[in-house]
Amino acid sequence: MRSITIATILATTLLKTFAAPDPNFHIYLAFGQSNMEGQGAIEGQDKTVDKRFQMISTVSGCNGHQAGQWYDAVPPLANCDGKLGPVDYFGRAMVKALPEQIKVGVAVVAIAGCSIQLFEKDKYQSYQAESYMTGRINAYGGNPYGRLVEIGKKAQEDGVIKGILLHQGETNTGDSSWPSRVKGIYENLLKDLGLNANDVPLLAGEVVQSSEGGQCGSMNSIIDSLPQTIPTAHVISSQGLGQQGDGLHFTSAAYRTFGERYAKEMLGLIGNVSSAPANNNTNAPAGNIPADNSQETNTPAPEGNAPGQDNSQGNPWGQPQGQPQGNPWDQGNNNQGQPQGNPWDQGNNNQGQPQGNPWDQGNNNQGQQQGNPWDQGNNNQGNPWGQPQWNQWGQQQGQQQGQQQGNPWDQGNNNQGNPWGQGNNNQGNPWDQGNNNQGNPWGQGGFNWAAPANNAAAPAAGNGGNCASLWAQCGGQGFNGASCCSEGTCKVVNEYFYQCQN
Repeated sequence: MRSITIATILATTLLKTFAAPDPNFHIYLAFGQSNMEGQGAIEGQDKTVDKRFQMISTVSGCNGHQAGQWYDAVPPLANCDGKLGPVDYFGRAMVKALPEQIKVGVAVVAIAGCSIQLFEKDKYQSYQAESYMTGRINAYGGNPYGRLVEIGKKAQEDGVIKGILLHQGETNTGDSSWPSRVKGIYENLLKDLGLNANDVPLLAGEVVQSSEGGQCGSMNSIIDSLPQTIPTAHVISSQGLGQQGDGLHFTSAAYRTFGERYAKEMLGLIGNVSSAPANNNTNAPAGNIPADNSQETNTPAPEGNAPGQDNSQGNPWGQPQGQPQGNPWDQGNNNQGQPQGNPWDQGNNNQGQPQGNPWDQGNNNQGQQQGNPWDQGNNNQGNPWGQPQWNQWGQQQGQQQGQQQGNPWDQGNNNQGNPWGQGNNNQGNPWDQGNNNQGNPWGQGGFNWAAPANNAAAPAAGNGGNCASLWAQCGGQGFNGASCCSEGTCKVVNEYFYQCQN
């Protein structure tokens, strides 16, 4: 009983450690000064929010919240001094427009009155803050930029960052270097969070217009030039948005409209979004994100959601780009959030995994050993499961591309005669690498069947010749090569394939 309990604890820990972020949880980072912090009165209509709209607290102590935990996105979102701001109705508009399986989360770091310098990671320490800012800055650990990155990484454990929102500039009115300084902050965020600019646009809002009595309206010409410095930046107009009488801060009604404008721009950038295949992560993120029970593990992904399979057919651990549901090592396209150096790192870029990794499933597999039995790269010549130009079953690539006849691990499109045929649906196949991967014991489907025994000793054979190397074939039906192993022991994998294993 004790051993079962320990095994259960270890399994749970592994699942939590390697559980992939939910691709249907879209996260947005937001930063700036007072208008991003929010200065609008919070009214009754602002206190009710769809549970699909979540905030990850960037400070502790507001409404009983703890930094790094998820809560319903009821204002204030930025800190204890904030009120209603543009992000409140950005999130509301996003969840209203997106499919109901998609949740939206926001992380807001903002300090009223601050210069852009406070977010420059190499200059914030020399910033001369006004006394009223000190408490706000200290709530972010004395480093607002650092807190945004810290919380951003925490959020990446649960979802995928889709964009960055900015509202700042009043304090930098007339500063022609503002666009380049914003570019530096944006690029640092992308680098520190492992993001790509083409996937994570920057949305920057204008300040109160001069025509609305704005004191800093002249700054809008500088803000409007931002896309000339940052190609993936987009400016959100403040035309027609009223202010509170101080010439600086929008009214509550204006904040609601402003947030909807941010959302309209973002929705236009991401296009017609369908929900992605669920990861079936049963370990809910910390906090109170509502569970999404609308998707079942074996439901095929909606058309057009995730990228298609990346020629990983026939791979017992192969990870197609449209990754299987419920996989605790679920490896998405960019592998955001997974531990660097993960030996099961299956993403397109395989960042962090050891070169020569025998389970290295990336597109290019740079550095891995040629002839690796699990090597699923595009070029992997000599690979017994890969797609070599020719192999021991004798099918020239130019003659039989994709259908090597007689090959028991035939990796072609139709897998004729393949005992583990890698077709699209192959229900019940324990190593089924198709699109739906139903029945895979490594979490590619809804049923965790026991894997077939693969460690039985192979029957002796008298084929002579040089001994096979570790992981090479050493026997099996129709095999005429060496039956001894230069390293390890020849063991039965199946009737067609015996292998030298440790």
